[in-house]
This record gives sequence, structure tokens and C-alpha cells, in this order.
Amino acid sequence: MAEGDVEFLSPDRARYLVELAERARAALSRWAGQPVEYDATALQLLDEWIERVVRSTPNPSPAMQVLWTAFLGEVFRRRYQGEWVIQQDDGKSLGVLCPVEAGGLHVVEVARQVRRRIQNGFSDSLALFYVREGALLRAEVD
Repeated sequence: MAEGDVEFLSPDRARYLVELAERARAALSRWAGQPVEYDATALQLLDEWIERVVRSTPNPSPAMQVLWTAFLGEVFRRRYQGEWVIQQDDGKSLGVLCPVEAGGLHVVEVARQVRRRIQNGFSDSLALFYVREGALLRAEVD
């Protein structure tokens, strides 16, 4: 990946996304009736939350979409020591730049995946996305 493909978020913007992710985590914890961590189990809950919202509001607000994106991104950032970035290709989109165990870097396209999840339902599950991207980051797939 060329360096020009991504722009790192300023510390203030990255901190804001962490705060949004914490709000999402608190909401998921209340809904689940127990503490929720930044992990695959939480992404299953997030999938269910999105499904519930999309049933009544097929086009969730941009603020809600950013909240979901922030949580998904934080799961990757924390698990794989990533950094928040803006992808410059095809418009600007939030992602998390993560190291690949075999070497190199990979942008996890969290904003695009949240949009796909909203549009396509469970066939673009965030929990499954986490498993697939995790395998790529651990170099378990080509």
C-alpha cells in the first residue's frame, strides 16, 4: 500500500472515535444486561442491534452509522494494535490500519463494512467480517 492511500487521524479525532466506541459499548452492555468487551461476542450483539434498528429505520442516521463504525474499529484497533485512518481512494472512508503478522500493513475497511451490513443484512455480518479480517491479519489466508 502506498503511503498516500491513507491519512492518519489527528489525536483529537481518534480520541473522539474512542469516546463514541465507549458509548456504543455502554449501550450494548445495557442491552445485554452484562458488561461487554471489545471482542467477537460484542460484534454479534452489534449485528443484532443494527438488525433491530434497520428493521424500523432502513436508513439509519449518519451519527448512528459512525457510532457503529467507531465500535467496530475499536475492536480491531485494540486487538491488532491498529491506528485510525481515513482512506483516500473512492472518497474518504474510516478504516483501521493494522500490521499483518507476515509483514506489511492492511487497512480494515470498517466504515464500508458497516454500510454493507446495513444494506445487505446478516449476509455481511460484522462478526463474520471480524473472523475473516482477523485471519488475514494473522496471515492464515492468502
